[in-house]
Amino acid sequence: MDSFILRNNLMSRKQLFNILKIVISVALIGGILYTIDIPTLVNVFRNANAGWLTAAAALMFLGIVVRAWRWQILLNSLQIFVSIRELTRIYLIGFLFNNLLPSGLGGDAIRMIELNRHSDHAGNAVTSVLVDRLIGLFGALTLALIALAFRWNAVPTEIAYVSLIIFGGIIFGGAALMSEALYQWVRKIAFIRKITDIKFVNSLFVSFQTYSLASLGKSYLVSLLFNAILIAMNVAIGTGLGANIALAHYLVFVPLTSLVLVLPISFAGLGVREGAYVYLFSQVGVAEEVALGMSLMIYFIGNVIPGLLGGVIYFWRSARGVKTIADANK
Repeated sequence: MDSFILRNNLMSRKQLFNILKIVISVALIGGILYTIDIPTLVNVFRNANAGWLTAAAALMFLGIVVRAWRWQILLNSLQIFVSIRELTRIYLIGFLFNNLLPSGLGGDAIRMIELNRHSDHAGNAVTSVLVDRLIGLFGALTLALIALAFRWNAVPTEIAYVSLIIFGGIIFGGAALMSEALYQWVRKIAFIRKITDIKFVNSLFVSFQTYSLASLGKSYLVSLLFNAILIAMNVAIGTGLGANIALAHYLVFVPLTSLVLVLPISFAGLGVREGAYVYLFSQVGVAEEVALGMSLMIYFIGNVIPGLLGGVIYFWRSARGVKTIADANK
């Protein structure tokens, strides 16, 4: 009885949290729309170049396949072998739960559930989802640091300095998670030892140590490829909507936005992504209406379209499962 009550309380909290995230998204989007010229935003979409947007959609699909490849490398290291085609399907289903369904079951959780279909030991690979996500972030930040190194003046100075400190710190932290020697060395510093004594931080270190350095290195290199594709998708959307800015701006601003989106304070990042794009890209001369149009198009092409495809796959699998059970009962 107590466990039933506890489960109900947990579900109620998740539902309230999801409702709160939707409210925050609506409030943020409403606030942004209040500050811009709606007719101008409509014209941004009306005058969009269909060719560039089609190219962005193609890059989105390519990026998902590359992400599946990156995940496969980590799983292979754990002796869990799943085809890239199947991992791509699982990724698409994850998009459905992350971006279209306001359920308590997130995309990462559904990826693990789907992975359980293919291995009795998939439970041991729970960390692969988190490690996969973090390596993706490290790849994005690496490209941003390279952009800052060669085009320091391409972005406003204050953004450049803040980005350098944040990006550099996270990359160094990622290197420490991958290298036990470096991890133990930095633990000699008193305040870092206190941070690493936190259960969650230590769990992250243990998770990374599950994988060989070779597999982490390969997945990192694939992550660089994925993030290059992600930047290219952003460039295609920006060009299609009339944003005439340098590549360096995308290389810095897209990872910054990714960092902001790590905080799960809104539904599917709606509102947070738009606010980040409007603020960052307007700093380099992009009209606020164009910047907002870019973020909304990125959500549609990069999240809604794969989420809809994931929905088709998920419900087709569910229907097939029901049919199998019905046939077995005949």
